[in-house]
Amino acid sequence: MSRRSNVVSVGLCVLSLGAIAGTAMAEDYPKHFEQDLISVCKNAAENDRMNMHQAVQQITLGRKHTGPTYRMLGEGLRCNGMNLAAFADYYGATDTYQILKRYSIDTRIEIRDIQVSRLPPEHIQVSFVSPQ
Repeated sequence: MSRRSNVVSVGLCVLSLGAIAGTAMAEDYPKHFEQDLISVCKNAAENDRMNMHQAVQQITLGRKHTGPTYRMLGEGLRCNGMNLAAFADYYGATDTYQILKRYSIDTRIEIRDIQVSRLPPEHIQVSFVSPQ
């Protein structure tokens, strides 16, 4: 019985450390990583699929498959307060939105004028939220 309680204690400790580390990562990541995240947001808003994919590959480093990275970014990356797919959609970037919506959980409903076109902002603030 004590072995089982030790395993449970260690498991809870690891989970709590993971939550703390995830929160710290969201607030204190290296400057070059922040630039990579901004690049992903900017290319998504500019409807530039090729450069967005290259920016995601920069984050993935050394892995052939970028799907898990897209999933992580789709669930956790916030560009000016919006998730990545919503950010691309907001700026009318239909091509990148089609890619990103597969990796995002979208819980909003929006009615918008099709004629409205927006330019991506000069300054983009990013944050990363660890998936729950």
